[in-house]
Amino acid sequence: MSVKKNISSKYKANIKSEFEPGSNEKILKNKLGIKSKKDLDSAEYDAYVNAENTLIKKVQIDHEFCIEDIHNVNKIFLGNIYNWAGKLRDVNISKGGFTFASAFALPEALKDFEKNVLRRNTPPHGDLENVIRQIAEVHTELLILHPYREGNGRTARLLAILMAYQAGLPGIDFSFIKTKGKEFDNYIKAVEDGMDQNYVTMKLIIKKGINLSLKKFVKS
Repeated sequence: MSVKKNISSKYKANIKSEFEPGSNEKILKNKLGIKSKKDLDSAEYDAYVNAENTLIKKVQIDHEFCIEDIHNVNKIFLGNIYNWAGKLRDVNISKGGFTFASAFALPEALKDFEKNVLRRNTPPHGDLENVIRQIAEVHTELLILHPYREGNGRTARLLAILMAYQAGLPGIDFSFIKTKGKEFDNYIKAVEDGMDQNYVTMKLIIKKGINLSLKKFVKS
């Protein structure tokens, strides 16, 4: 199974009613009536920045995250753009030839994620290396689940950033991961490795993002 090929491809749900009329089935139906990718990318970028600022102000150091918290992260992020923000997808989605967990299986899969991943790793604790491991595991496993119709990667990044703040860190700078190139390929490999519960590559990515944030914090 080639995760690299699939993750870098566009979502496909094969339901015409899911798309914005006049967008040639390229743009998901949205509250803003946006039909172009450029305009939607801009709206989602602004929404992400606003969500990060909002969530950082609300995060509690001793809070144990649950599935409802993650739904709330997705809703705060995309709630002004999509009606379904914060809700589990009710369609099966795929990228390339890879189909993510079926919509039917998601509720049980998320219960398992909450019990065996979130409860064990949040709030993050221990030394820096242990914190990095905990963030990497949660981040990877959430990416593998892909519970939402859109914004899964950015929702997972927002959660990782909140976990970093819980650990007394100045966040995680993911900006070095572009939409293509060596760093992106490495990020995809980290998710692929995570399917075998191997988080070594993701730990290195999280560590780099934390170090970048620390450098910016020191300079500010």
